[in-house]
Amino acid sequence: MIVYYDSFCKICTNSSIIWKKFDWNNRLTFASFRDLEDYPKAMEESLHVHQKGKWYTGYNALMQITKQLPLLWVMVPFMYILKAIGIGDFIYKKVAKNRKLIPVNQCRDGACQISKKS
Repeated sequence: MIVYYDSFCKICTNSSIIWKKFDWNNRLTFASFRDLEDYPKAMEESLHVHQKGKWYTGYNALMQITKQLPLLWVMVPFMYILKAIGIGDFIYKKVAKNRKLIPVNQCRDGACQISKKS
């Protein structure tokens, strides 16, 4: 499973560090989409996971990651309940929309282009 996260986002970067520590079976590979030559703009809006030819985004991507980490399996049933009643997606979108992007030590050639969110 490849987890595409935003290296300009402190929440995303910290989450990937924690997930790496919990990934005892080495099932996850992490990549900043910012390092890709050409990436879909949707990656700027939410977490993306690619697994066995399928793409998962946002809360669904978070659920797929959680299912791969035995220490977090206890959370999976609750995540499905939150998904079913719509709260999981709602909270994910709220956090994703309000996260801060700071490209510290991430800019190529010493210059960063920061786009303004609307």
